[in-house]
Amino acid sequence: MTTNQDDSTFKERVGDLLKQRDYFYSQLIKNSFDMIVLLDAEGIQHYVSESCEEILGFSPQELCGIDVIKEMIHPEDKQKTSRGFKRIIENREHGGTQYRHRHKNGGWVHLEAFGTNQLENPSIQAVILNVRDVTERKKAEEALIESEARLNDLNATKDKFFSIIGHDLKNPFASIIGLSELQLLEIEKENYEGVKEYAQMIHHSSQKAMELLTNLLLWARTQTGRYDYKPQRFNLNEAIDEEIDLLRDTAVLKSISVEFDRSSNIFLFADKAMMKLVIRNLLSNGVKFSHPGETIQVSAEQTDEEVIIHVADNGVGIDPERLEMLFKIENRYSRAGTNNEMGSGLGLLLCKEFIELHGGKIWAESEPGSGSIFSVSIPVMEPATCAAELDGTR
Repeated sequence: MTTNQDDSTFKERVGDLLKQRDYFYSQLIKNSFDMIVLLDAEGIQHYVSESCEEILGFSPQELCGIDVIKEMIHPEDKQKTSRGFKRIIENREHGGTQYRHRHKNGGWVHLEAFGTNQLENPSIQAVILNVRDVTERKKAEEALIESEARLNDLNATKDKFFSIIGHDLKNPFASIIGLSELQLLEIEKENYEGVKEYAQMIHHSSQKAMELLTNLLLWARTQTGRYDYKPQRFNLNEAIDEEIDLLRDTAVLKSISVEFDRSSNIFLFADKAMMKLVIRNLLSNGVKFSHPGETIQVSAEQTDEEVIIHVADNGVGIDPERLEMLFKIENRYSRAGTNNEMGSGLGLLLCKEFIELHGGKIWAESEPGSGSIFSVSIPVMEPATCAAELDGTR
């Protein structure tokens, strides 16, 4: 009798211990940050731990009995995930595959799965996956990649900036120094006609140096986010007229005319100083690369969504391979004008920076010997909308 009671007590104790163990493991799995998933050889899920609800928003019941790769994996990741699952089935590896799984809210969660093939194990008869949410890790990795790319761009920009200072800015100052020395010699000879000629040349070189330095400083400020963006409503036609008037003397010296095809008045909400600089650079390039006697055509049009400005010339044009370099600092492109006018290649880079600050685009169409058309587009934006966007981005 005592033996039977002892046996019964022992069995009860063993039963209690087994229940405690089962409860312990169920709680361990339930509260794990990872998911435990059991699948058959066809990829059908037969068990998903309760932690799936925290990670994916689905209950275990909603994820059981489905072909997870077919129904839940991001289309771009299905092939990779199928290949990883097949390798686990073939006992070739234990996974480590990363993929995107659908969340119940319609979004995507980045997961990483490690698995083992226990299909031949009579106690399990399944592929066991340990699945971890790596969304935050992926975001950190992407942010790091983006930051590294940005750092590389900034380093390239810095190198180009110093290259421009060292080369392009050096040349006009070297000319100024050399011309001033010749001017001093003319003064000693009392050849005042020569003095006047050299003074004009020094003045011209000084203007070019100042223009280059101004562009350099403006461009550097845009790169560091220190250029003040001050949008206002202004008459675009009047702004274009003002820039044409400023450039008229230069154009007349080359016997080049500038025509503005005016439609109805266009009012633009943008940074007026930036837009005028863009127009000025495009007009200046048109004059620079046009032959004497040619005409530069300027036009502006407005749609419901954007304002587009075109500056067209019939000048020397640009080779297709050069066309791709126009707006890239790493391939800064500059060439002499039809009267050997020199430039730094910074003007178009500034135009690109300023137009993109407005959420717009700049592009060029050209054929060698047939001229070029430079175009910019600026989104039509009301003051209230623009202010709201600036509050969210600056």
